[in-house]
Amino acid sequence: MEYTTNSKPLVSIVIAAYNASQYIRETLDSILAQTYKNLEIIVVDDGSTDNTADLVKAYSPRVDYYYQENSGSCASPRNTGLKKIKGDFVTFFDADDIMLPEKIETQVGALLANPDAVMSVINYRNFKENKHSADHFSTCPIFSSYVEHNQSKSFALTSEECRRIMIDENFSIASSPVFRSGYLQQEQGFDETLTACEDFHLIYRIAIHGQVIIHPDIGFERRLHNSNMSNDNERMLKNLVMSRSHLSKIEKDYHLNRCLTNRVTQYLRKLQSCLINKGQIRSALKIYNQTFPPKSIYDIRHDLLQLIKITLKLNPKKNKN
Repeated sequence: MEYTTNSKPLVSIVIAAYNASQYIRETLDSILAQTYKNLEIIVVDDGSTDNTADLVKAYSPRVDYYYQENSGSCASPRNTGLKKIKGDFVTFFDADDIMLPEKIETQVGALLANPDAVMSVINYRNFKENKHSADHFSTCPIFSSYVEHNQSKSFALTSEECRRIMIDENFSIASSPVFRSGYLQQEQGFDETLTACEDFHLIYRIAIHGQVIIHPDIGFERRLHNSNMSNDNERMLKNLVMSRSHLSKIEKDYHLNRCLTNRVTQYLRKLQSCLINKGQIRSALKIYNQTFPPKSIYDIRHDLLQLIKITLKLNPKKNKN
């Protein structure tokens, strides 16, 4: 697909920042270098204790700065920014990532050319220092088959197709989509009870509303470092359970609902393993009423292995002997 338009609607870019002084200038410079110029850039400082504020304010009036007390998550500052936007389209961007020059122009052009589409999702790749990984779409076997079928050109997914793939393969993150603002307002932004997976949760809810345009070209680079929130395994698993459980309550498609419910059970079993490994036996045992009875040989093996681990942890002296 090729997208051309003479219209230049306003695009709002919301950046949640917390102690982002090391990378925020590089991020803002990459956004200001976009080929698409009609941008509203909003930075919401989530209680930083470094000099993030001074660095961002130096970009005024091109960048709007707002401060709030620390919330401990990305959802709250993003929602604060969402309340400030004026754009017809909106995207969220992490304060340490790098936006490639044609990201916004490519995605907005697609939405203008496809009025039934609710959002446009673009590919990305991870990097750490000077090392770059493969593009993310290529790491998703199911999703990459769609990319190959469309000969690596932009294509549309139906609402049902998008949600079905997302349950098995999370092919998008918060910085990837450009949304139509109206759908974000209708869904009231991110769920602030989630401290992780809030981006998946929102993207899935928006996908319920209609068609999604996919761009296999890389639109941004996601920086990996030790402070990435996804490094906390227990918190990630708890939020994987919460987010998919909530979606299963609003998903009206029977097959997709069953898939989400099964996914919740799988994550609960992984959470059990995580808690047992940490020695939190009582917390792990409380979860078993949600996963019992086992429904497959894999589940039986899992439960037996966890029982062995619990026995060894409760009887450390006997294990030594």
